[in-house]
Amino acid sequence: MWVDKHKPHFLKELAVHKKKVEEVKIWFEERLHAAMDDHNNVLLVAGPSGVGKTATIYAIASHLGATIWEWNTPAPTVWSEHLYNANSGLQYMSKLDEFEGFVERVRKYGLTSPTLKGSQASVILLVDDLPVVNGRVAYGKLQKCLKLLVQLVRIPTAVVITNYDKDDSADFSTRCWEELLVSLHNAGACKVNFNPVTINSIKKTLTTICRKEQREVSADTIELIAKSSGGDIRHAITSLQYLCLNPHRRPILPLKERPDSSICLDDAFSLPFGKDETLSLFHALGKFLHNKRENELATASDRDAFILKEKFVRFPLKMDAPEVVLCQAHGQARTLSDFLHENVLDFLNEEAIDDAWLVASYLSDAEFLLSSLNGLLTRDFGAENIVQSAAASVAARGVLFGNAHPVPSRWHAIRRPKLWEVEQSLRRNKCQMLSQRGDVCNSLTLSNQIVMATEYRPALKWLGCRASESFQADDMVEDDSGSTCFHEKKLDMSDDEIEDW
Repeated sequence: MWVDKHKPHFLKELAVHKKKVEEVKIWFEERLHAAMDDHNNVLLVAGPSGVGKTATIYAIASHLGATIWEWNTPAPTVWSEHLYNANSGLQYMSKLDEFEGFVERVRKYGLTSPTLKGSQASVILLVDDLPVVNGRVAYGKLQKCLKLLVQLVRIPTAVVITNYDKDDSADFSTRCWEELLVSLHNAGACKVNFNPVTINSIKKTLTTICRKEQREVSADTIELIAKSSGGDIRHAITSLQYLCLNPHRRPILPLKERPDSSICLDDAFSLPFGKDETLSLFHALGKFLHNKRENELATASDRDAFILKEKFVRFPLKMDAPEVVLCQAHGQARTLSDFLHENVLDFLNEEAIDDAWLVASYLSDAEFLLSSLNGLLTRDFGAENIVQSAAASVAARGVLFGNAHPVPSRWHAIRRPKLWEVEQSLRRNKCQMLSQRGDVCNSLTLSNQIVMATEYRPALKWLGCRASESFQADDMVEDDSGSTCFHEKKLDMSDDEIEDW
């Protein structure tokens, strides 16, 4: 992989901003040459993925002549291995427990390894892959372990923490990592935030790699890769290598950079490289239902400002345009409308009756648009795509606009639309009626489903019950066993029993 092949080994090869590199280098210089007990020895390096956090630490260690001792998360235990260890008497130890034991050994004895020669004053401990935690108990255990490392470790230590997208801030794990950064910083650790790599720096790195690999890639393509990477230089290098596998592939502009502002749900165009911005259906539903907004109105210029009535004013959304979210989720308009209709009341204030009425009116409009596609003898896929896009936009924007008084954000379970069960039962009943019309009423081929449901099915059920009773009565008359009580019991069947039968 070109990411490993062209890994930076010197400070001048880094694409990170020089001020950030200098800040981290000065911190390590002070800790490597100072007394161990005089300074705090933990540096938190935070930032998005692929912005050069770990590469910067390795390059600085090489520049200072220090040795990197990195904590590597042990390989996961497969089930067969767990069973073998359990039969041999060995107990299972989670990755968090192994990390806790590692921190305790480092705190007490320092780094002891035959590969480390000389004094530990020239050693840097790197924690790049923290154990994955799930739940508050595991998170509290990890937080306690790292706080102990911050307060008592005696060698320069760098803890790399990857920041997640702000759009996912409602997720529990994301909030945990944010709280972890704050708690470790308050415990005395130094903190350095890395920003996404600039487009010019990525272009310069990609051009250098193309020259070393003797590949001819146009400047426009390199710029497109740099822009679509979102500041992730590792991803940009991988995209460049993937593109070079088929250099004649025509690059396509990403969604945000297309000159055409029209957005369709079934847009088939996508980049052959670039970050995957696909959202799950439930992620998109969460954005619409939670309706997260800013706390103040955005200031607009005098030229673009216009007066709105107070009931039409809403705070700016904390997300992209609804059409962009729909395109990223590849959601079908019918599915989106059904889920919103089923779950939107859980996210409305109980006293906001007007909000519920307004949301219901928009969902009804979306349903009216979708119902116009039913029963068409010929299909115009272009017009159908436009209608579905419009219906999805009306449903999503109607929920966002109509919910003027959303409830405080909390966890909600997204329910499956009950309408699907009703439609499934409806289809089953229709098929049953059609089969009865074909088997019993061959001469009534022109009868419609309404007549079948209201007249023929009840009559056939009643006649079927009477015919069955007559058949059972004849059998019992011919039977010489004298068991006539059963026959009398059958004749006394209630209407409910006949209906269930």
